[in-house]
Amino acid sequence: MGKTTFGEIIEVVLKHEGGYVDDPDDKGGATNFGVTQASYSQYLGRKASKDEVKEMTVDDAKGCYKQDFWDPSRAEQLNEDLREVYFDMVVNHGQRNAVKILQQAANNRNAGIEVDGLVGPNTIRAANSVSKEDVLLERSMFYANLCFNGSKYANRTSQNKFLRGWVLNRVFYFVKGELQDEVDRLKNIIKELKEL
Repeated sequence: MGKTTFGEIIEVVLKHEGGYVDDPDDKGGATNFGVTQASYSQYLGRKASKDEVKEMTVDDAKGCYKQDFWDPSRAEQLNEDLREVYFDMVVNHGQRNAVKILQQAANNRNAGIEVDGLVGPNTIRAANSVSKEDVLLERSMFYANLCFNGSKYANRTSQNKFLRGWVLNRVFYFVKGELQDEVDRLKNIIKELKEL
């Protein structure tokens, strides 16, 4: 089973996001613990400098994530098995894109809701009818869309250099967790059978 509370999920997010980076190709700009300069400025209520982003503490990052990402995302209203992947998407793609991914995953299962990026009761209800695998598949499509420029396979955007990390560190992380849960379940069955 995945993580289900903010306290559990934020530890995974922080591990994935790492420390300070200011890659000129990253559209987010200066970032620390995954918190961009723009997000940190919003959290502080004023313009944050790159130095302030660099000096941000883990507690500052957690406070920003809770106030500006977790609470508005309504993640706690989703089924427990979707919360972690959804919040990870909110952090990486912004809330509107994360919600659009959920909405499209639901529509792939004939939910018939508008893909508008707004997280209301219809979205919550529709999203709670899809599996984590449905969401991961749609998230993979989102990543591919970021990297391709038009419909030509070889015509890539500057974001292509991040694709391997996105897929390995995000999508595969959740797949590996599911596999480990299944291995643990089978071990328990074997143990019970041996005790008979």
